[in-house]
Amino acid sequence: MDGYRRRHNGSGKSTLVRHLLGRPELEREPVVYLPQEVDLEASAAVLDEFRSLSRAEQGRVLTIVSALGSRPPRLLESRQASPGEVRKLLLAIGAVREPHLIVMDEPTLPAIECLEDALEGCRAALLLVSHDRRFLERLTRVRWTLSPSGPVSRLEIT
Repeated sequence: MDGYRRRHNGSGKSTLVRHLLGRPELEREPVVYLPQEVDLEASAAVLDEFRSLSRAEQGRVLTIVSALGSRPPRLLESRQASPGEVRKLLLAIGAVREPHLIVMDEPTLPAIECLEDALEGCRAALLLVSHDRRFLERLTRVRWTLSPSGPVSRLEIT
């Protein structure tokens, strides 16, 4: 999903993603969801989840975090990671569980090329909400474009 023809904030992209994720027929476990914003409570929970992993799992997670452009020692020493690092950690924890679907709502990592490289070989289906046309063209085959059309939004699938 994108708004790359024009930036269409408020057209319902995040709402559509939340609706799709809330469908009862979607199995929860093989899905990794990276929200647009991660609050402090959720950040702490992600760090706790990471620390509860086995050493082997932590190693795999940190390898992915490193590939995404972060320094693993900084995460290990941190009591509170930055929002970008938390999103990378969420993605990495999810990726080691070999999900069927990865959903990313407005990925805004400074090193987007690292994210592209990491996701390019991913076997999971990707549902990406982004305004970054190049990012979407590199990683997707089907694009859903939501654009305002009066009081509602129009969905175009290409």
